[in-house]
Amino acid sequence: MTLVKLDQKMRIRLPKKVSQRLRLRTRESLDVKIVDSRILITRPKKIDSGNDPVLRDMIERPMHSKIKVTRELLEKWEEELYA
Repeated sequence: MTLVKLDQKMRIRLPKKVSQRLRLRTRESLDVKIVDSRILITRPKKIDSGNDPVLRDMIERPMHSKIKVTRELLEKWEEELYA
């Protein structure tokens, strides 16, 4: 177990040993889940775009996608991901 402190903006800084062991890169996304009184930090699952051309376009070319992402669309994808 490693003890870390929150900064003024309520952020944590992972110790160097942890980031090296997990081979984390700068600005990499992580999943944060609350389980009882614990916080679990994991790497996000890789999204399988399957045959969905909209999702594939957004994953492969995020800056060039012409798809308007709405809350409804994100909720639909989240339901499909965790189903």
